[in-house]
Amino acid sequence: MKKILLSALLPLLIFNCTRRQEAKKEEIIQIQHTEKDKEDVKPTAPTPFEYLADYPAIKDSSKFIQNLRQAFDLHIHESPSQQESEKITVFRKVKINGSDKDYYFIEYDWKTGSTSQYPWKYQLLLTKNGKLVKTLAAERYEFVSIFPKENPFLLATIVTGHGNGGHELYKVSADSLENVYEGYYDFNLRTYDAHEDNKVYEPYELQLKIKDYNNDRVNDIAFKGKSVLVRGRTPDGDWYDFTTINGKQVNYSADHPFKKIPVEYIFLYDKKSGHFKAKENYAEKYKIYE
Repeated sequence: MKKILLSALLPLLIFNCTRRQEAKKEEIIQIQHTEKDKEDVKPTAPTPFEYLADYPAIKDSSKFIQNLRQAFDLHIHESPSQQESEKITVFRKVKINGSDKDYYFIEYDWKTGSTSQYPWKYQLLLTKNGKLVKTLAAERYEFVSIFPKENPFLLATIVTGHGNGGHELYKVSADSLENVYEGYYDFNLRTYDAHEDNKVYEPYELQLKIKDYNNDRVNDIAFKGKSVLVRGRTPDGDWYDFTTINGKQVNYSADHPFKKIPVEYIFLYDKKSGHFKAKENYAEKYKIYE
């Protein structure tokens, strides 16, 4: 009886073993095919920017903008008003401190959008062969000559949709842009303030001054203006909107400020690092007005 059972089961065991081997073989073949498919897939090449050869002309601004957005992955919220307003406001060759090479500087302005996307413009710096060096979203830019007989720095005014902001100051370093102004290290230090919470600046963007402040025969920079308190403030640091003087209520605002305090943020040029460093602790010095 045992012999009969073994003889009946043996073909089934052989059949199952064979099927498992075939399944395993198919799995190995499938893995090999998958790995080969992965090897055959080539990374997508970045979209080239095709219109540098037309410099300084822009023959078709809509195609120029479309190609610019695709080539450098510029994200904006599209709308009929944006499409109607968008334009290239700058397309020029520039030189920037740290290099004698020519670069292309392009500003794309679409003029309208959400608060989070303010200032609704991009500035792009490209090498002569079209490689992207830097993308900025500055409210304002300026090429500033700080050192005589040297190429200018790129000054960018960075502002939020609420009116808070500051500055960045760039030079070229190994075909990239390096921010050499260390004011951004201290996030409490604004050099642009139009947000009427407790104070604003006068003017909103503090004025840039270039001068040798420490008499080492090398120019330094400073941001200068007035801090305008649009609310009252107690010696203990509490803010208030109005008070009573001689029996009359006095309300404070940008048009009728509580006080104006001169401010000057001086940044001395450090020859070793090539950066402009704070002369003193301005967050500490002016903290009563923050």
